[in-house]
Amino acid sequence: MKYKILTLGCKVNSYESQYYEEQFEKNGFIKANAKEISDIYIINTCTVTNTAASKSRQKIHLARKENPNAIVVAIGCYIQFIDKKKRQELNVDLVIGAKDKSKLVDIVMDYIQNHNPHSVLDIEEFNEFESMPIKEFESKKRAFLKIQDGCNQYCSYCAIPYARGHERCLKKEDVIEIARQLSLSHHDEIVLTGIHTGRYADGNTNLAKLLKLLLEHTDPSIHYRISSIEITEVSDELLMLMKKNPRICHHLHIPIQAACDKTLERMNRPYTIDEFKERINTIRTMIDDISISTDVITGFVQESEEEFQQTYQNLKEIGFSFLHVFPYSKRSGTEASKMDGEIDGITKKNRVNQLLKLSSELRRKDMERFDTLEVLIENHKENVYMGYSNQYHMVHIYSSKNLSGRIKVRWNEIKDNIYIVKEGSICD
Repeated sequence: MKYKILTLGCKVNSYESQYYEEQFEKNGFIKANAKEISDIYIINTCTVTNTAASKSRQKIHLARKENPNAIVVAIGCYIQFIDKKKRQELNVDLVIGAKDKSKLVDIVMDYIQNHNPHSVLDIEEFNEFESMPIKEFESKKRAFLKIQDGCNQYCSYCAIPYARGHERCLKKEDVIEIARQLSLSHHDEIVLTGIHTGRYADGNTNLAKLLKLLLEHTDPSIHYRISSIEITEVSDELLMLMKKNPRICHHLHIPIQAACDKTLERMNRPYTIDEFKERINTIRTMIDDISISTDVITGFVQESEEEFQQTYQNLKEIGFSFLHVFPYSKRSGTEASKMDGEIDGITKKNRVNQLLKLSSELRRKDMERFDTLEVLIENHKENVYMGYSNQYHMVHIYSSKNLSGRIKVRWNEIKDNIYIVKEGSICD
């Protein structure tokens, strides 16, 4: 039988879809290409905004339309977030929420043989981390390792705590074993990921201690990167480990979401701008070659022009390496969705464009700080080799010789926020 996976949402969803694909292949199913009719459709849903929820429903509808006789499975955040009545209204054969994702293929096979339905459990029943180990990311030098799930923070705009449940983590022994398997599959860099990666905890083992164990128990050639971490989770212990060990890439992605105290308070974020700035200064004092990028939501409920200008100026002052910019999008059921004062679309678009322009300026300024780069070669096209520096800037290397692995180079120019490295600029 042929299967097709349609993925919406975040990098964690993409990771989980990769796991589903590996499990389907392991059990003898065949992956359908984009144009083929499939026997099984897996819709990996998202509920972060009303738009994401609408797209999830649309994907379900398109799958059913493409093959009315197919088995259609809706899985993930949107399914967990909506109530039982709305689930029943979806034209699907199986629904799986935030639990039993690791059993997806078994559930599908049971449905094929016995037509057994599956129930979505209440979010309060999620206590254990569901391991979803991926052995290999095909044709990629960088691998992802999901070590954490769930969120306890309850930002006012976010549905994730209701869709993924309380925080829970993968056992440290399992993290180490999966990392070993990934290294055997010729992955040179492992990215630790989760919904709240910085809150990793297994007994007395926090994120810093976990990284120390990984450095000790995996091949010395393997480097590590943290996908995203909150400012309140960047401990001195973690910074000291990053400073001392070059195998941890000197880049942190720290979401700020807004850079104005009034906006942050409405968002229910756990810091003030002064606290955020102070911690950023500490990080840079301890690791002078670190690059720090961020996420920003603009056009949040009641965001005045004055608040936006404060955010803009503070982002510029902090000097991030780049910004991921998102216009605020309402999600029904969150605290923010109950607030008055929604910002119009034109204003949001204008603010997004201003921040994207600032991001481009900030990235170039950050890139110019470095003379030499350590780059992981990830792919190539003819004589152009592409990869990212340790500080997570894109690099294009022109070379008539075959390049692979992690190499050091000197850049010649920066074009469209990409380092250009010409022939002969590779360091010995």
